[in-house]
Amino acid sequence: MREDRARWSDQDSPPQADSPIFIVGFPRSGTTLLEQTLDAHPQLVSMDEQPFLRRAADQMQSFALEYPAELGKLTADQLQRLRAEYWQYVGKKVQLRAGQRLVDKNPFNLLRLPLIRRLFPNAQTVLIIRHPCDVLFSCFAQHFRAPDLAMLCRDLPTLANGYRLSFDYWYSQAPLLQAATCELQYEKFVGDFPAEVRRLTEFLGLPWDDSMLAPADHARRKGYISTPSYSQVVEPVSNKPVGRWKNYERHFQRVLPELESYFRRWDYSI
Repeated sequence: MREDRARWSDQDSPPQADSPIFIVGFPRSGTTLLEQTLDAHPQLVSMDEQPFLRRAADQMQSFALEYPAELGKLTADQLQRLRAEYWQYVGKKVQLRAGQRLVDKNPFNLLRLPLIRRLFPNAQTVLIIRHPCDVLFSCFAQHFRAPDLAMLCRDLPTLANGYRLSFDYWYSQAPLLQAATCELQYEKFVGDFPAEVRRLTEFLGLPWDDSMLAPADHARRKGYISTPSYSQVVEPVSNKPVGRWKNYERHFQRVLPELESYFRRWDYSI
């Protein structure tokens, strides 16, 4: 990847104002709350979770190129075609007015940082993290319809391994790719919501807007959000979900070693 990265050129890439804002993080980490907080800002528009980046990665096969090993071989014309197709898909879901930016929230784009950085070098990314055990508990308790996600959640060891591998990949790529990223911690986000939202708006270069402080009101006005988090996100911001895994702590003992490096990285206690 490092040798391929050296071939990349950001020439003729879209400026930040014309690039999406990508929200990433493991499922059930607070990505929907974060999305609705941003969507409440009049200069931002989000859409339901979509596989548009995955389609772009798949499209590389038509160029006889492998993802992610051969991203550097994409020509300027091929990059433009991939961006154009991405925006064509977006246009079928949402309409952006002049001055508005897209918020693309898909947790598993956590695994597509190389593609984000190649297609939209000036894009900003927001990574939200949460206590690993609370994430695993919430995923394990959720009935996911997506077959791959349902299989990942079939037992705690499998889920813990998938969680660790996902973040191992992110943190292996982030130093090399140097994408503009704001890292939010869910517990701080819900615990001091106004301060964290202000930090987020400053990172994104947005003017302050009070509507961001009422994501539940905004979500209820939207009426439909196609994620399992809808019932939570229409409620006022609260720290009630923090630490729920502790009620089932004995079931987590066998997976704690799998997660130990991230307890240390993010300064979580067990």
